[in-house]
This record gives sequence, C-alpha cells and structure tokens, in this order.
Amino acid sequence: MLFDMDGTLFDSERIWDVSLADLAHRLGGELSAAARQRVVGTNLLHTVRIVREDLGAEADDERSAAWLLERTRELFAAGVPWRPGARALLESVRSRGIPTALVTTSYRALVDVTLAQIPAGTFEFTVTGDEVERHKPHPEPYLTAAEALGVEPGDSVAIEDSPNGIRSAVRAGCLTVAVPEDPRTLADPSGAIVLALGEVTVDGLAALLRSRRRRGEPEGVPA
Repeated sequence: MLFDMDGTLFDSERIWDVSLADLAHRLGGELSAAARQRVVGTNLLHTVRIVREDLGAEADDERSAAWLLERTRELFAAGVPWRPGARALLESVRSRGIPTALVTTSYRALVDVTLAQIPAGTFEFTVTGDEVERHKPHPEPYLTAAEALGVEPGDSVAIEDSPNGIRSAVRAGCLTVAVPEDPRTLADPSGAIVLALGEVTVDGLAALLRSRRRRGEPEGVPA
C-alpha cells in the first residue's frame, strides 16, 4: 500500500491555504483561487513560481521556498488533522501486516513533523519531494517506493487525491484509487478508480487487484 500524504491521509491542504496566503501577502498580493488549485500536488519550487507569477511579483524562488517551507512546518507542528476515514484505513492496513509506504511531494521537514504525530513505524518507507530527482506526475516517486518495499508496482495500491499524484501512480503501474475531497473537481481520473475515502477497505482493494489481474490490464504507461 502506497499512500500520498497531503489531502489524502491528512487534511493538510487547509494548512497550506494559510501558509500560501502568508507567502502571497509577503510578496505583496493575494493568491488567486485558480493559482491555489494549480499548486496542489506540485513540488515546493514549482509552487513558489506559480505564486510569484500569479502575483506578478519579483522575488527569489529559492528564498521564497525556504520561507514557505519553514512557515508550513511551524503550522504542521501545531497539529495536522486526519481526513475522515484515513486513520481507520491505515490502521486496517497495518493490522494485516501489509507493507506500507508514504509517497509525498512534501519535503522531509514537513513529513517528519507529521509522522511525529502518529505511531512510530506506521510506514516502512517514505519518499519525499526533496529526495527524488523527478516529482509527481513522473512515476519515479511510486517506482522508488515499490522498489524499497520489494514489490512490483502492479502488485501495489496507491491512494491519491491530486491529478499530479494520480498520474504518477498510474504511470508507475500501481492500481490507483483517487480519493479527492470533492470527486467533482477531478475532471480526468487518468485511469484511477474514484472512491470516497470512507468507502475504501482492504478487502475491497484486494478484490480490485484480483479483478485487474484477471483482466490482464497493462501496468504503467510511458512517463
């Protein structure tokens, strides 16, 4: 089982709303709703470029990224809430002894402060945005996680919420389940199965994997 973090397991997009608004204010403006949507699932440097371009501001992207990372880390440290159904699903996965990894575009500093709030050893492996060369939607993050767990991507299930994350997992060959907060915002599921997070069960995912194997569906697409 391969889980995304922001917006999938944790309702952290609300926290990002605050830190991104703070960055926009620091740069002298207010982030548009369209730009806020575009940054979902993107890496940190791409995020600050989108913010800067949306505001028409002159700023150093590296310095802005460092400021945004630290501001978000401070907010995460105050507590990151679970998405409804996420904790129960993760506990069910762990109770079955299923190898589990976290695959996120967030940087290690944010991952560590989040993982400190849940039981140690919940994930056997974590892939963060500052530890891969190519970010989502490239398949590298999910391929890295599957390899670390010693499983074929086609034998794994990825739980994602953002278009970039979904494309990354599908391209890696994972059975991909999309669990966006509002399924209506997912214009193109890109080969993912769309479910409400509370509807996802281990037995249901196992059945989907068996069905996929019987159909002989191709695993992965060109990056």
